[in-house]
Amino acid sequence: MVQPAGELYTNLTVCAMDGVLMESLEEQGLQPELTGEQLEVILELLARQTGLPLFDAYKESCVKRRVAARIRRSGCLDVEQYLHLLQEDGGERERLLTSLSIHVSQFFRNPTLFEALQTVVLPMLVQCTADRPLRIWSIGCSAGEEPYSLAILLVEAYGEQAAREQFEILATDIDRTTLAQAESAWYEAEPALRGVSAARRERFFTEQDGSFKLRPAAQQLVKFRRMDLQLVDCYPQADLILCRNTLIYFNRPAQEKILQALADILPQDGILVLGKSESMPAPLRTRFATLDPTERIYSRR
Repeated sequence: MVQPAGELYTNLTVCAMDGVLMESLEEQGLQPELTGEQLEVILELLARQTGLPLFDAYKESCVKRRVAARIRRSGCLDVEQYLHLLQEDGGERERLLTSLSIHVSQFFRNPTLFEALQTVVLPMLVQCTADRPLRIWSIGCSAGEEPYSLAILLVEAYGEQAAREQFEILATDIDRTTLAQAESAWYEAEPALRGVSAARRERFFTEQDGSFKLRPAAQQLVKFRRMDLQLVDCYPQADLILCRNTLIYFNRPAQEKILQALADILPQDGILVLGKSESMPAPLRTRFATLDPTERIYSRR
């Protein structure tokens, strides 16, 4: 989802703004009336077409607002007309999938977290994985800003060749469009590069016609893959997992299931990073120790 230039939102804020928008539409009599049963039919159709068990664990209120907004934007007069459109138009299915996926990011978002990663977490993990590459997983990577920020840190700290040999960064998202953008590694200055210093822009980006292309030194460290986070059996092995501002879009049972699966793939003393608006559920506290409560950094017990 493209955000207005100069504005950044967490997933929680985006959902809240969706609510304001749809309340305004309700007042004007323009919001499609979407029942729980109709929502289930739409999501089942979408899952059948994509082959992924999508959105059944997502917070219903937020999903319903987004589907209703998509119906309105499609020009359909009612839900039944939209169901017919979904069945006939693969392009609309992709547009709905994109609208249900929240993609908000920028390079070095929450700078204090990246300082902690650079000065504490990464050196600690490097010592624990001296005989093999250190595996990093960026979940909900959007257009690649987070994993590429990590790649920049690694090149700065260890050098280009050592970073290639010592680290493996996997970045996953459910949306094909943003993954394609991530693989292209082209960005606009605002808002994506707002947190990138002039020195880093000079070293790691090439400017062309007002856009910026990430240079191979960092780009080649990251591999991208499409993945639904609910498919826990597909999780890759990792030593450091960044799962920031993703869990808040799921209901509590799904959050706990995902976190249990993340704990299963992390080795002892492996690191999990959550978003600032997220917290560790009580049932998971026996599996994770808190390293940095401010930055939401946890160590696998």
